[in-house]
Amino acid sequence: MEKTFPNLFDFTTYTKQNICDNTLDDAQLVTRCPLDKGRFTDASTPPRYSAGQLDQLPAELLIQVLLYIDLPSLTRFRRVNRRAMALVDSIPQYDAIVKHCPNIIRAILSIQADAFDCDVLYTTLSTTRCSTCERFGDHLYLIDCRRVCYFCFTRRLEYFPLTIGRASSFFTPDGTQQRSAITSRQRLRAANPPSILSLPGRYCTAWTSEGGNLVRKRLQLFDRQAVIQDLTGSGLPKLDKTTREPQRFMAIITAPYLFDSGRQADWGCFCLGCKEEKEEKSKHFRIKYTREEVSEHIARYGPVRETPRIPGRFMHVTQV
Repeated sequence: MEKTFPNLFDFTTYTKQNICDNTLDDAQLVTRCPLDKGRFTDASTPPRYSAGQLDQLPAELLIQVLLYIDLPSLTRFRRVNRRAMALVDSIPQYDAIVKHCPNIIRAILSIQADAFDCDVLYTTLSTTRCSTCERFGDHLYLIDCRRVCYFCFTRRLEYFPLTIGRASSFFTPDGTQQRSAITSRQRLRAANPPSILSLPGRYCTAWTSEGGNLVRKRLQLFDRQAVIQDLTGSGLPKLDKTTREPQRFMAIITAPYLFDSGRQADWGCFCLGCKEEKEEKSKHFRIKYTREEVSEHIARYGPVRETPRIPGRFMHVTQV
């Protein structure tokens, strides 16, 4: 019989911080975008209507076709009838996402993120690295579905999206004449860079329940990198408040790492020994780790022990 041992992670890590970042995780998504999760499907009764000409395709091919449809369109197709609902629910990748992280689906539908398909989303969730550094990317930037860590989405220009007015200014023929504003907006629409429609609400990190910046209107936000090729030149913003910049938080949601062919999910955890640390390159209270990375982290910096002088405070202890 296999023996079981106390879980090391229970004593050295924690999963929830007393910080509210006011991302899409805090946007009441369950209320705003409820998912039926098959509540209206009765397996004992065959569907009354077919999926039309799609039913002429082999089942395997049909699943592949649906897999490469953006999530808002896939959801609209799913609403057609029970047959369409059954087809979408039979996609393994879609089923894994709905099972482990339904709020990501809710967020995508709520902000109308249609620049990527179900396959891209699942593939991204099956990776761990931040798109712009070597840390665990515990968030998704939903304008174009990239993994990102807290440090990158609050600081790097790639994750500071443009409003429609700012994005349109890069499509004005001469860049100055006001009368070209309509033309510039039409050019922007024709280029069709990835964009989302934000939700009203509070954004930015809050250390109290009343924190965050209140934004009352929905904003169409465009991916900065898709609009501006050179982020170091004309693409530099006039003002970037980083962690106090609401637009940086409007397309962000936490995301797990899906593994074992989508059967399991690792949401990551924080190191208890780094809870008071602020060294970004090695130990910082904001750095999140996968379970595998936590083992490597502890092996590198030493086991976590409670400090004798300050009860309740933990730190890494260098082994002699």
